[in-house]
Amino acid sequence: MVCTTAMAQENKDTSYWKKSTELGANAALSGTSPNWSAGVANNISGNVFLNGIRNYKRDRVSWDNILKINVGAISSVQKDLLNNDYRSTKKNIDNVFFDSKYGLGFKKPKWLSAYAGLNIQTQLLKGYAYSKDSIGRELKSQTSSFLSSGTIVPAVGFEAKPMEWFFARVGVGAVKITSMINQNLYVIRKERTIAAVDSGKMFHAELGFQLQAGVNRNFGKNKQYTLKANYLGFSPYSFASSNSPLDSRIDLGFVAKVSKYINFNYTLISIFDKDLARPGTNAWQNSWIVGLGFLYKI
Repeated sequence: MVCTTAMAQENKDTSYWKKSTELGANAALSGTSPNWSAGVANNISGNVFLNGIRNYKRDRVSWDNILKINVGAISSVQKDLLNNDYRSTKKNIDNVFFDSKYGLGFKKPKWLSAYAGLNIQTQLLKGYAYSKDSIGRELKSQTSSFLSSGTIVPAVGFEAKPMEWFFARVGVGAVKITSMINQNLYVIRKERTIAAVDSGKMFHAELGFQLQAGVNRNFGKNKQYTLKANYLGFSPYSFASSNSPLDSRIDLGFVAKVSKYINFNYTLISIFDKDLARPGTNAWQNSWIVGLGFLYKI
């Protein structure tokens, strides 16, 4: 497995802005000879990602912005019923996460502030469901696309940040807006309602509470380990009668610096939302990437 990553470090100027950018890519190749006794497998997988942070802090005023984009795919050689080879390529991760928060700190305690924020989650590329044709080759049918579905959550509430590496927010007034911009999906999927949005409509809104907490910390003797974790939850005011009383998203990232240029990294995105799951299916959705490779810092 090979990983190449370029990271722009925080600006060391005296401005009120704190900026950082991470660009990276993971790639993996695996293969066997045709006479391998356990069966033939030739796979290619990889992902590219962008993490950007732009934070402003001056006196009691703060403005924090995070953008995370992670897109990856896996391609493998399959055999049909006629014993002919064909290549199958599928997404294994596709996620866009944007979070912006404007805060006004209290005089006492200084670690508490009131905030107004906006959170957006969606995907970049089209998503598909897969089946087999009469000769055993894969058929695909589109199930999703950009902002179809997606979630947009504006919220106001309170944030506690007792330590530089930890924060927790409670949005006492939040609106979860589920989007279905691509109306063709209702025809393709033959469904009248997708992600709680009825056919003919592009949005569905719920009022409720937003819960969020995050950790971003370097540790180890030489700070060779980095742990990033974030929880984002939404509970509608009418949670007792809601189809999905507590929507949750968990982001987990871990990077271990093995040597000066080699690192191990793990990324997990886990989402629980019953509105996104078809009846009778598991509401938990998980996507993860493991990488071992080269790390270069600028």
